[in-house]
Amino acid sequence: MAVAVPERLVITTDSVGGIWRYCVDVAGELERRGTRVTIAGFGPSPARGQLREVAAAGAEVAWLEAPLDWTVEGPEGAERGATALDQLLRERRPDLLHLNAPPLASRLRAPVPRLVAAHSCLATWWRSMRAGALPPEWQEHASAMAAGLRAAEVVVAPSAAFAEALVEVYGSLPALRVVPNGSRSIPSAKKKGRFVFAAGRWWDEAKNLACLDAAAADIAWPLHAAGPLQGPLSAAPPSHHVVCLGPLDHQEVAQWLAMTPIFVSSARYEPFGLAVLGAASAGAALVLSDIPTFRELWDEAALFLDPQRPQAWARAVNSLIEDDTLRERRGQLAQRRAASFTLASQADRLLQAYRLAAEAQRQGMVP
Repeated sequence: MAVAVPERLVITTDSVGGIWRYCVDVAGELERRGTRVTIAGFGPSPARGQLREVAAAGAEVAWLEAPLDWTVEGPEGAERGATALDQLLRERRPDLLHLNAPPLASRLRAPVPRLVAAHSCLATWWRSMRAGALPPEWQEHASAMAAGLRAAEVVVAPSAAFAEALVEVYGSLPALRVVPNGSRSIPSAKKKGRFVFAAGRWWDEAKNLACLDAAAADIAWPLHAAGPLQGPLSAAPPSHHVVCLGPLDHQEVAQWLAMTPIFVSSARYEPFGLAVLGAASAGAALVLSDIPTFRELWDEAALFLDPQRPQAWARAVNSLIEDDTLRERRGQLAQRRAASFTLASQADRLLQAYRLAAEAQRQGMVP
């Protein structure tokens, strides 16, 4: 049964992570279905290429004078972001807010139904990357995250594994729904290249560039890695064997993925992994870290390895390099699995979640 689309939607984003791609794709699909979408941004301004992507999607962009909440110690970042977003909501008067910055949700005053999308968080990152308790300087953000999740009419997560991680950290979230990400498929090049490819925000140590760099020393083909090395709060370690391409725009990454015969991700923490989906859609053989998210999404369609054993990565990748038939078969398996993660199916599930959010708000307003 078709679900009615909202006439006006505000969706929040930033320009430094995977949420940008998610928002542009969601906005484009909903605009196609008749929703007027405003993309509201926080933090560093988008590049000209990113603004062209928004224009191509048919959406409006409104950049707010507020930082990314997770780059500011204490509550100031979330408070400034919520104040700026409240002002925009009063001006645009949308039917629904799709908030991709959960810590802001509990601070908003505008009476707009709120769907909160959790794409990542410091506390679940810490559980994957460290032993022991969350450090004091991160506890304020974790508290704001918990309050924001509970202030939402509906919370969505991109994978069941990440939804489970949220519940482990923040407790029961009755309005939690899983809405897998979607992507436009990338046509495979008629003739693949002779290289291995990776993509990510390498300044985040969870992306684990160090493992790939160590493995690349023994891989028969060059390993190219696209993505920023410098982030808001940290930088990637020096790379000695990986060919770092730096930040590339969406079209440039798509061109690389079309030519990619083998895609690798040694991430130790990954709530979904849009780059993996793009590579799979183009028919690349996948070699992925053995973590719950990748097992959930790509089981039987990828090779899985311990993300802290670079020699095993070199052996696995070389086995694919040496066997054309195996490599092509693995690419076909990944491509078939990728076909289930479409923008249309993602939008269908989001529209159902939007309806639930609107109904929950109406019920909450009944005296």
